[in-house]
Amino acid sequence: MAYVMLQYDRPTDTQNWNNYNRHVRDWIDQLLKLPGAVSFVAYRTANQDSPDTLTMLEFRTMQEARQAAASEPLTRILDELWSVGAVAKVLLVERSPFTPEPILA
Repeated sequence: MAYVMLQYDRPTDTQNWNNYNRHVRDWIDQLLKLPGAVSFVAYRTANQDSPDTLTMLEFRTMQEARQAAASEPLTRILDELWSVGAVAKVLLVERSPFTPEPILA
């Protein structure tokens, strides 16, 4: 599996915080509509370390992830994040072959 990972700090001022919250669900919907997107998950750091938000958009192949990372829809979302004060760093990552299967209890 391959992932487009976004790392950023959520805005802290009231106006940008409200704008961010108003748009975040739409951004997630748009990300999941990118060709080849399989799933989306977001994490927040528990101790507010920077970057405080990490998102992972999963794809079946690295090719699909690369295409998504360079796509106009993702660029538009990054611009919109920037407009509310959240400057995202984009990383392409892939699952390590040494990642164990989840433990099912």
